[in-house]
Amino acid sequence: MSKPLLRVEDLHTRFDTDRGTVHAVDGTSFTVDRGEIVGVLGESGSGKSVTARSICRLEDPGRIAGGTIEFEGIELTTAEESTLRRLRGNEISMVFQDPTETLNPVFPVGEQIAEAVRIHETNDRQRLLDFLGVPPFRDRSAWADARERAVELLGQMDIPSPKSRSTAFPHEFSGGLRQRAVLAVALASEPSLLIADEPTTALDTTTQADILRRLRSLRDERDVGILLITHDIGVIAQTCDRVIVLYGGQVMEAGPVERVLTDPAHPYTRSLLACSVRNTDSGERIHSAQGRPADPVDGHEGCPFADRCRHATAACREGPIPTTERSSEHRLSCLEAPLPATRESSPQRVSPTPDGGTTE
Repeated sequence: MSKPLLRVEDLHTRFDTDRGTVHAVDGTSFTVDRGEIVGVLGESGSGKSVTARSICRLEDPGRIAGGTIEFEGIELTTAEESTLRRLRGNEISMVFQDPTETLNPVFPVGEQIAEAVRIHETNDRQRLLDFLGVPPFRDRSAWADARERAVELLGQMDIPSPKSRSTAFPHEFSGGLRQRAVLAVALASEPSLLIADEPTTALDTTTQADILRRLRSLRDERDVGILLITHDIGVIAQTCDRVIVLYGGQVMEAGPVERVLTDPAHPYTRSLLACSVRNTDSGERIHSAQGRPADPVDGHEGCPFADRCRHATAACREGPIPTTERSSEHRLSCLEAPLPATRESSPQRVSPTPDGGTTE
């Protein structure tokens, strides 16, 4: 069996604050293979974005306190900064939720894409020259070729009039076009791993569907491994092959999307589905999980969902919760699963809707 493209094992990322140490990621483990989309699902504050930034080693001002992050055999938690710079934006690309984190407002969009292309090609060329023992030289046509490639990438993102648009500034693009431009920047380096952090948030329905379609095309046509961060169950159902459900910085449940969404085992996953699925035929009220998320300061013993779970016992609050295999590909961290089927927590089928929401 081939090694996964990315392997995260027992990752701990912490932030030191005046109140204490925030355990933002608290023992997360998962893999991403080539040619698959793995979704990371959870509410705000569950550790999704910190996990993504930790993989890229952009966790500052936080710190990785334990665990390993292995990408194509390279251990990123101990890698030299020069190695990380070579991988970031080259083998590993990240699409942020806010395009302003990627696009510089004072440079035309096309120039920024061309810069990403040029850096990628320069890195490849320089590695070859170093191997051959040839000193570096300046290729006068490099920028012209990079600009042409930038226009091609804008066209592939269905940005109208890509040549003229390449000279426009980010503020002259709509929100949807800016996100497409960010995706063009990310793809300029032809990465093996793409990390997309809430890439469809605040986009209109048509643009959202187009972005998700492009992610699926990257998986199918280029064999790219994709880690998709989202709070939207509909996005997971439409796009992903596997899903990881995060809460309190820990993996509550993980497995194939259809299996997890149609037969959820963990109380938190069941609660998410009950909160998101509307029973329009019966007119029932949407279920909401009681209580508040656990305080991540100074960590917690036991299951982070225990205080909000109506099935929790004293054992759930006392120590680490072991990971159990419900099937060969379906795992969860729960002492009480499988739960008895109830009206509130019984599994419900989730299918995508045109607006990215979910239906029964």
